[in-house]
Amino acid sequence: MSSQPPADPARLPAPSLEEIRAFINELVPFQKHVGADVIAIGDDCATAVLPDSADTLNHVGTRHAGALFLVAEAAAGAALAGALAEWITATVFVLRESRMTYRRKARGEIRAVAEFPGRELRSTVRSLAAGERFEATVTSSLQDGEGECVAEAEFTYHCRVRLTEPSGQA
Repeated sequence: MSSQPPADPARLPAPSLEEIRAFINELVPFQKHVGADVIAIGDDCATAVLPDSADTLNHVGTRHAGALFLVAEAAAGAALAGALAEWITATVFVLRESRMTYRRKARGEIRAVAEFPGRELRSTVRSLAAGERFEATVTSSLQDGEGECVAEAEFTYHCRVRLTEPSGQA
């Protein structure tokens, strides 16, 4: 048995965006069940794909609204995770509110592109103490294989600071 204390998550190295992306794809069992996959993540954006599969069709042969919601939210959560990358081990967030507008029938592979416009988030989080809460809103746009917009969504997340320091900071 080691006599060293357990590692402090606040002092662990921050995961890379690729590590965050891979973790997100393993985190939600229903996302894996449907086949939605986060394929790219940046500092304030992410892209997820819903494959063309008979398993995600509705009764009229187009993508089911629930599957579209899932891929839109997967991209949005990944975009927020990218924005919080430095703080990802020091914060936790859950979906609080959503709004989705379906523009046209969705067929084939669907690509969800999410953007987080809150560039001030990093300074806000930096100023919060452990236990404090904040909200973050992310938008997603869904396109079919021809680049046509099939839906748009907005997701508001309830976030809480768990630790007072970001990963890798002293």
